[in-house]
Amino acid sequence: MMKKLLYIALVITGFVSSCKKDTDPIFDDPDSRLSAELAKDQAILLSAADGWKATIYPKGGKGFSYYFKFTAEGKVTMMSDFNSTTASATAESTYRLKALQRPTLIFDTYNYVHLAADPDASISGGGASTATGLASDFEFAFTEVVGDTVKFLGTFNKNVMKMVKLSAAESQSILAGGLKTMIDANALYLTNNKYPYIPFSDGVKGAIAIDANAKTVKLNYVDSKEVSQTQSTTFAFGINKIYLNTFLTYGNLSFNEMTWDAVAKTYYVMSGATRINLLNSPTPITPLSLMFGFPSTFTYRKITIPSTGLPAGVTSGFNAVYASMVSLFSGTGRTITSTSLTLNSNNTLTVDVVYATTSSFTASASFTYSRVGDTFTLSAPVYNGNWNTRATQVAPLQNYLLSGPFRVDWVSSSNPSNTSTMGGFYRTADASSFFYGTM
Repeated sequence: MMKKLLYIALVITGFVSSCKKDTDPIFDDPDSRLSAELAKDQAILLSAADGWKATIYPKGGKGFSYYFKFTAEGKVTMMSDFNSTTASATAESTYRLKALQRPTLIFDTYNYVHLAADPDASISGGGASTATGLASDFEFAFTEVVGDTVKFLGTFNKNVMKMVKLSAAESQSILAGGLKTMIDANALYLTNNKYPYIPFSDGVKGAIAIDANAKTVKLNYVDSKEVSQTQSTTFAFGINKIYLNTFLTYGNLSFNEMTWDAVAKTYYVMSGATRINLLNSPTPITPLSLMFGFPSTFTYRKITIPSTGLPAGVTSGFNAVYASMVSLFSGTGRTITSTSLTLNSNNTLTVDVVYATTSSFTASASFTYSRVGDTFTLSAPVYNGNWNTRATQVAPLQNYLLSGPFRVDWVSSSNPSNTSTMGGFYRTADASSFFYGTM
């Protein structure tokens, strides 16, 4: 009897365990769970009726925006700000979803998203020696979905891709060539606004440098200790915007996008509810005294008057001095091909006058200088043989250089065709007279 009861108990226990196993989700078929997860991700991709706007900032530099429109048949249509062609025309390819370590979106046929990863440096703009392009990605694992935003992580280079659902108006604008319109507007802006800046509320000016080739934006300003501070980030073009990879910050102002005003033809940033327009300066915002010096950690240490002569559109008492020297050389059958002032060390600078007949010669004067802030005082000139031989011809310049001290500063031009960055040595006794040239 006892054996029979034990047998019945075991049968009942096995039955209950069997029922529990069939209904416990822990024991669900892994393939079924995987299929369900991929179906859910597919539904997410298809949920953007007007497509997605995506941004990728590759580890190798630059930033890129994309338009994606996915279909249930595994097709994807895209556009990109990679170049003018990709910003103007759609291209279709295929995609698939696959379970790797995580559900992964794979762009499995070559399209615009592959360009930044192309090992051919002439295509990607990346390093030719590494053959990795810009170290971008074209396989992305799903990491997070928040509202209308989906975030991914590249499986190879770990670049973040963020996709946001487009509105109908945004989609239509992109498909109509809106990305190229923004690229072209930016190019024209940089032509017309060589030294843009943000006027901060405390009176400090923050220089903004937009490099469309490197896809970078730099913010530079001089702090309260007279030290130049620079922040830099990569960017991607959007519709009437450029999107920054990281925030640029000054005081209470922090921004990660710059909006384009197509009517005013300028960018602006937002500080809370306050709009701040970028303004333009005729000369660089950062004082030249902080950028001109020795050693090479300074941006500049040379001022050059080219073979074409003094840069156009500048009024200076030095113009007559230089014209006199040019005329004196010309009277001997010689032509000045360049004149330059170069810092050679922390206390010596050289002025070179290169001139030619059938051969080229250089007349050099080496000066000892002392510097206090932005002011240079020249002394103890030493002249080479060509300078001494051409003493009569170089006399106007020689006398001028000994009429200092000089204050180093930027030089502006009234001639729109003169887009050179220029610097000058201003006589402290007469600021209307200054030696100047291109940097």
